[in-house]
Amino acid sequence: MKNLIIINNEKCTKINGEIFCENIEIKSLSQMFRNDLKVNFILRESKIEPIHKIQSKNVSLSSNIFLFLRSVLRSIFKNKSDYLIVSVTPYTFLSFIILFLFRRKIFLYLRSDVKKETTQILGKPASFIFKILELIMMSFSEVIAVNKTIIKKKHYHLVTPSQLDNKWFENTSYPKFDKIKLLYIGRVKIEKGIFSLIEIFKKIYDKKSLSLTIIGKGKKINNFSNNISFLRSISEKEDLIKKYDEHAILILPSYTEGYPQVLIESLARRRPVIIFNEIEHVKKNYKGVFISNRDPENLLILINKIISNYSSIFDDMGKNNLPTRSDFEKQLNKIFRN
Repeated sequence: MKNLIIINNEKCTKINGEIFCENIEIKSLSQMFRNDLKVNFILRESKIEPIHKIQSKNVSLSSNIFLFLRSVLRSIFKNKSDYLIVSVTPYTFLSFIILFLFRRKIFLYLRSDVKKETTQILGKPASFIFKILELIMMSFSEVIAVNKTIIKKKHYHLVTPSQLDNKWFENTSYPKFDKIKLLYIGRVKIEKGIFSLIEIFKKIYDKKSLSLTIIGKGKKINNFSNNISFLRSISEKEDLIKKYDEHAILILPSYTEGYPQVLIESLARRRPVIIFNEIEHVKKNYKGVFISNRDPENLLILINKIISNYSSIFDDMGKNNLPTRSDFEKQLNKIFRN
C-alpha cells in the first residue's frame, strides 16, 4: 500500500481526542483513499470553532511553523511517501523546499487563483510574491487543479471536487414565496465578497420583500435589520440541504473562486445561483446560474427575473450533469495510484 502525506496549513483544533477543521475539503480528503493509500496529514493547530471532523487518526498538528516543518522533515525519514501539498502559503512553500531538497514526489493541489485571492486579502505587492512562490512550486510538482483558468501549465490533472451523493438529489421541491429568501454559505471574509453583498443588500432590501441568510464563520458582523440573519457554519449534510430548501436563491459574491462547491450543491437542490462578473468562469454550461453586475439595481432586476421565471428555471436545473463525490474519488485515486 502506497503512503500519501497531505500537507496544508489548514487551522485545526483537537477536542476530546477528535480533530476538527474549518475547510470541508480537508475533511473530504480524510475520507478518501482509505482502501488504496495509507494517508497521513500534517496540519496547523489553532483555536477554532469545531466544524468538520477529520476522519483520520493519522494527523500531526503543529502550533507554529517550526514544529510544522519539523513534522515534514521527520516524515521524510519514515516510510517512503508521496506528498500532496494543498494550496500555496508560507507554510506549504517552506515544506515544498524541504521535500524538493530530499527529492520526494510532490503533488500540488490548486483550489483558487492565488494572485487574485491574495490581492483581495493582502494587496497587490503580496499577490506578486505569492504568484512567484506558486510558479516555483508548480515547476517541480505534479499539479492538480480545479479549474483551467487558474493554471497556465500545459500538463496537469483537472479534478471536479464534489460532496454530492444520492441524498442531494432526492425530494427536490419549490421554496415558499411568502418572502424571497436569499442565501449565502461560505467564509465571512473580504475575498468572499460578503461585505460587498451586505452593502448592496442594504440598498435593495426595503424595495422588495427580501431576506438574506448568511451561514459561515469569520469576522463578526453586526446585524442591521430583521431582514438579515447570521447562522453558524453547518457540517451535517441533512441540515445543509434543509437550509438550501428553505431559500429561493443562492448568492455567491466572491471576487475569486476556483470551483465553489456551494454552487453545485445549490443546483442539486434546484436552487438558482447568482454570481458576480468577477467569477463568471464558474458558470460553465450549468443551467440555473446567473451573472449580475456588482450593483444594487442590476442585482434587483436579476432577482425579479429569476422569480418571474422560477418554474422553467427549476425544470432546467434538473437537466444539469453535476459532478458527484464518487466522480471526485475516482479522479483522485487514478492520479495517486499511477
